[in-house]
Amino acid sequence: MSDVGRFVRRVVDGVEDAVEAAVHGREHEHEKHHERHHHPAPGVTVNVNVRCGCCPPPGGGPPPPSGRPGHTTGTSDGSLPGGITGIGGVIGVTTRPPDVWPGPRTQLFLPLLFLRANAGDTGVRPVVGPFWESPDILLAPGVDPAHAPDTPDQLGAVAEAGQDNTVYAHVWNLGQAPCPDTLVEFYWFNPALGFSGDQAHLIGATWVDLRGRGDAGSHKLVKCPVSWRAQFINGGHECLVVRASQRALDPLAGPAWDGSRNRHVGQRNIHVMSAAEAAAKPTLPLAVGPLFGGTAQVDVARTNTAAMPWLHLVTMDRATVPGTGAATGDVGLTPPTPVGTPLPDLGTVPDPRGAGLMDDGHAVTGDGQQVGFHATDGDPGAGNAHVYRVSGNQDSALFGGYTVVVLG
Repeated sequence: MSDVGRFVRRVVDGVEDAVEAAVHGREHEHEKHHERHHHPAPGVTVNVNVRCGCCPPPGGGPPPPSGRPGHTTGTSDGSLPGGITGIGGVIGVTTRPPDVWPGPRTQLFLPLLFLRANAGDTGVRPVVGPFWESPDILLAPGVDPAHAPDTPDQLGAVAEAGQDNTVYAHVWNLGQAPCPDTLVEFYWFNPALGFSGDQAHLIGATWVDLRGRGDAGSHKLVKCPVSWRAQFINGGHECLVVRASQRALDPLAGPAWDGSRNRHVGQRNIHVMSAAEAAAKPTLPLAVGPLFGGTAQVDVARTNTAAMPWLHLVTMDRATVPGTGAATGDVGLTPPTPVGTPLPDLGTVPDPRGAGLMDDGHAVTGDGQQVGFHATDGDPGAGNAHVYRVSGNQDSALFGGYTVVVLG
C-alpha cells in the first residue's frame, strides 16, 4: 500500500476507534488509568461527526409528505479555488457546514466511487435517459465463484435458472485519493422498475482497494464470492443491483437504491429472451416499485438497437450491435393490479389491445402495484433483435425502467 493509502487507512481507523470508545464507554478505562497515576479525571465529552461524500446533513428537517426522496450532493464555498487539498484542508475549517466543501469534490483529495449507468458515464448524476442497463454488472452463467474465471468469457451473458451463477461488478474511483476497504454489495430483486430495501435479496459482499484516478488500480473488476442461484420468479428474469461505498471516505448516502441519482448504485434490469421463448408470448409481471404517496406514469415502447449501448456486450464488439427487427406485431402493458395478482395470459388472446387488455401505458397510484408486459412481434431474424423499454416517470423525472431484449 502507498504512503497515501496508509495515511487514509489510519484516518479511518482513528475515526472508528473514537466512535467505538464513545459507544462502548471506553472513557471509563482512561479514567481508571488517570486515577492510578494520581491525576483526577475531568468529565469527557466525545462528539464525532463524520461526513464525507454526498450525504445530506443531519437535522435538515422532516422529509416532504410525498414525492420521491432527493439526493443532496453538497456545495462548494470556493475557499480553495485550486481545488486540490489534503484531508486536513477539508475538515480543518471548523466553521464550514458539514454539507459544504472547500472546492468541487472531484478536485479534492478524496475518493469518488461510482458504477456506470452507460458506457460514457463519468459519474454525473442524475443520469439522463435509461440508467438500468449498466455495463458494469456482468455474469458468468452456470458456474460458481470458486470455478469462475477472473473475467467472464461472455460480457453480455444471461444467468441460468436454478444453476450457480457468478456476478461481477466493474467498480470505479475517479477521485484524487485512493479508496481502501471499499465495500461492494451484490443484490437481486424480483422484476421491478423501482426498488426499496425491503425487497432486496443480498447475494454476497466483498472488499476491494482502489487507487486514485489516473493510476492503473483506480478501477477493478470485482467478483462476488457467493454464488447466485437465479430463480426467474414469476416468469421474468430478476434485476441485479450492485452498490460500492466506503463508510468514512465516501459513504453510500441516499437514495440508497436509486441508480439514476446515486453514483454508488448500478442496476441491470434486463430480460434477454430467445426467439423461441418470445414465440410463447409470455406476459411478464413487473412491479412498479415505491411511489412515495404519488402517482406515476408507466409506458412501454420499441427501441432501436443502436440506442441500447449494452448490446455491445452481446456482440463483444464496440462497433457492432444486432440490427433492429421488423415490427410485425404489437407491444403493450396490462392495467395496474396489486403485486401477486394473476395476470391474464395474453398469449391466448388474438388481439389483446382490441380486447382492452393492454395499452401503451397507464397511470399507477400507490405502492404494491404491478403491470404486465406483452409483445406479439415475430422472430426478429438472425443477427437482429427486438428491444422494448418499460419506463416509469414521476414528477417529470425518470425513476426506473426495465428492458426486454429478444434475440433472433
